[in-house]
Amino acid sequence: MKDSKGGFSVPVVFADRFFMSEESLAEISLLGGYAWADAKDHPELAKQLGGSSSVRILVSEYVPINALVMDQAPGLKGIIAYGAGYDHIDVEEAAQRGVLVCNCRGANAQAVAELTFGLLLCLMRKIHLSDRLVREDGWKKADSATLPAWVMGEELQGKTLGIIGLGQIGSRVARIAQGFDMKILTYDPFVQLSLSGVESSSLEDILSRADIVTLHVPLTPTTEKMINARTLGMMNPKALLVNTSRGRVIDEPVLLEALKEKRIAGAALDVFSVEPISGDHPLAKLDSVVLSPHIGALTQEAGERLSGAVARQIRDILEGRKPECLVTE
Repeated sequence: MKDSKGGFSVPVVFADRFFMSEESLAEISLLGGYAWADAKDHPELAKQLGGSSSVRILVSEYVPINALVMDQAPGLKGIIAYGAGYDHIDVEEAAQRGVLVCNCRGANAQAVAELTFGLLLCLMRKIHLSDRLVREDGWKKADSATLPAWVMGEELQGKTLGIIGLGQIGSRVARIAQGFDMKILTYDPFVQLSLSGVESSSLEDILSRADIVTLHVPLTPTTEKMINARTLGMMNPKALLVNTSRGRVIDEPVLLEALKEKRIAGAALDVFSVEPISGDHPLAKLDSVVLSPHIGALTQEAGERLSGAVARQIRDILEGRKPECLVTE
C-alpha cells in the first residue's frame, strides 16, 4: 500500500521476495500491515520507500539495506535479515541511527546442514554425471561391464571431514557426519564443540589433513577470501571443498584455476561471489564441480521457521521489546 506521496503507508516492508507463511503474514497484518517491494537492488528499494515515515521495519534476504535506503525511511526502527547472514545490512550505519538489526539465526540451520551432505554425496558418487549419462542414453549404449571408469565413486565412511565454522549450521554438520562414521576436525576461534569424536584443530591443520573441507562461516572482513591461493595450496590434491555459507568466502578465480589444474579434486558450491551465475560460467563447465542456486534454506520446514522468526521479531520491535536475535543494541 502506498501513501499520497507514493511511499509505503504500512509499517512493514519486505524488500525482496521470499517465503512467508500465511499464518505469519496474517499476524503481521494485525500489527498494521505489510507490503512487498520486490526490489532488485537498494536504489530501487530507496525509490519505492520515497521518504515514507510510515515504514518502521524492513525485512530483506538479499537487497542491501544501507544509508541510501535508511534515508528514505525516516521512521525506521528495525531491520530484519531473512536468514542467518546479515552482511547485506550496514549494521554500523543502523546503530548510529538507533535502528535495531536482527537476523533469524538457527531457523535454516538444519536445511543448510542437510544440503551440505546432499551436495557432497552428489560430488563423491558422481550423481550429477550419472544422471546426465542416463538422460543422454549412455547407459543403454553400454552394459554394466563397459560403464565409463569415472562412475566409480567414494564413500564418506572413514573420510576426514574438516568443518570451518561451528555456529548452528556447522555444529549440525558435525552431528550428521558422525552418522557416516567420519573423522571430524573443526576450526572456529570463537566456539568449541563438546561432541564425542570431534577434534578441535587449527585452520592450517584442517586444510592439510581433511579429505573434505566444508565452510560454515559468516561473511566478515576476516573471512572474506579466507580460501585463497595460500590456503588452497595447503589442501590435499584429492580433497574436496564444499561451500554453503557465502560466495565471497572463497577467491573464486583462484578456486577455478586450482580445479582446472587439479590441485584439488572437486568442489560443491551453493553460493557464489556474484549471484546469480549463468550457465556459461567457467565453474559450470567443470565435471568436478556440483552447483546449486543458493537453495540452502529452501525447505518447507525452514520457511515456516523463518516466517515465524520474522513475525515474532516484527512484533517485538513494534511493541518495544528486545527481539530474540538482535545483532545490534
